[in-house]
Amino acid sequence: MVQKKIFILSAFFFLLFGFTFCQENKIPAVENNLTESRDIIFEDSVVPKYNLLDRMKFYKVPSVSMAIIHNGKIEWAKAYGYADTETKKFANSTTLYQAASLSKSVNALGIMKLVQEGRLSLEKDIRSYLSSWVFPDNEYSKGKTITIKNLLSHTAGLSTSGFSGYSKTDSIPTINQILNGERPSSNEAVKPVLVPGTAVRYSGGGTTVIRKIVDDNISANYDSLMQELILKPLKMTNSTFSQPLGDAIKNYACAYDKDMQVLPGNYRLYPEQAPDGLWTTATDFAKFIIAIQQSLHGNKDAILKPNEVAEMLTPVINNSDAALGTFIRNQNGEKYFMHIGANYGYMSAYYGSFTGDNGVVIFTNSDNGQSLINEIVNSVAIVYRWKGIYDPLVKKLVTLPDTLINKYVGDYYSEDPQIKISIIKKSDGLELNARRLEKMFATGFNTFFLASSPDDTCVFFSSKNDGVIDTFEVLQGTKVIIKATRKQ
Repeated sequence: MVQKKIFILSAFFFLLFGFTFCQENKIPAVENNLTESRDIIFEDSVVPKYNLLDRMKFYKVPSVSMAIIHNGKIEWAKAYGYADTETKKFANSTTLYQAASLSKSVNALGIMKLVQEGRLSLEKDIRSYLSSWVFPDNEYSKGKTITIKNLLSHTAGLSTSGFSGYSKTDSIPTINQILNGERPSSNEAVKPVLVPGTAVRYSGGGTTVIRKIVDDNISANYDSLMQELILKPLKMTNSTFSQPLGDAIKNYACAYDKDMQVLPGNYRLYPEQAPDGLWTTATDFAKFIIAIQQSLHGNKDAILKPNEVAEMLTPVINNSDAALGTFIRNQNGEKYFMHIGANYGYMSAYYGSFTGDNGVVIFTNSDNGQSLINEIVNSVAIVYRWKGIYDPLVKKLVTLPDTLINKYVGDYYSEDPQIKISIIKKSDGLELNARRLEKMFATGFNTFFLASSPDDTCVFFSSKNDGVIDTFEVLQGTKVIIKATRKQ
């Protein structure tokens, strides 16, 4: 009986502490599995894996902050490096970063909350909402309806992809000056450049028009409104849209350029707020991701109801990825809502899964952060075995003798389309030249794939006469898209 009790207690403590130990083991695994993004992995090759701190030095990124969501909870959050290189102040999990364009996702959630409450409509023409700014109609937009849904999904056809920010010593423009491109604003005017609803054209200017609609109809204090709608309900207690930061906030990451030089005043100001002005932490932003996932599942007390969250996460134009304030990544049967961000001195990204309740958010305080962020996301996907994030195609190559390779070399001519295709021998194999060079990889004695489209495109050589290669075909699946022959 005593042995049985000891066994039960041992099993209990293993489940309790062993589970925690397994979680903690994933932290060094993520830190040491950074890998460059690849479309193809060759079966017998070794894919380099890197250490996070080493890659931070390599890319000249002073600090990184990240949070990992697993099974609907923040499994861990950690920061690395310096928030301030001059004072040697380390970043920690409560250090604030500029979220840059990730702000658009939080803004969209706030707008969807107002829609859910009946205070705004996604379908109403925006001109009826604008009372203190005249929308600059032109030949692209006259007589065409433009909605808040268009603005949120970058389908309004508006210009001004983003903003460059302002130094703390600059004169700060009003929202109207920003929208009109008037001094002291540093951007072009926000105006129609495409027919609304016909294409996705990324427009931070369009998100700024949303801010103007909110100013005219809901509240002129955008930061306070977002605190009320989103930040306080989600307990994002270390987050603010305030520009600049309040004097009481000292724990923030300074912004650094590509040469690791701090920006004047430690960071730039983004008075547009809605498209780019959120200050937050990785832990706080993870709460936003979890709130969306809880809404997707129809959880009780979720911030959005099923209809509203479904609308938010549905691309507006078919075969596009632009939903409302976020982008939808659908790969290998897995769907994620995501966004990347870039303000001067800051880069960021997040992913949240539709199923499985997984996610990651990463902030850096450097203009060099994007490649590092991609490698961290790959590492997280590898360690946590997420599909649809880092799924390179695995190919097994065949080594061909020179005598066979030489038979493929030469010029081939296609009639439809009329094109000359040259197969060129290089020291490391064959290249195809048809207006541009393409590396070819052998998967059989007469079959190859192209580096640009390894998944469904095949190059096939054949012969009419025994041993003489005279026909070249490019196939997509079983369909022949190019057939070329040697001239006799």
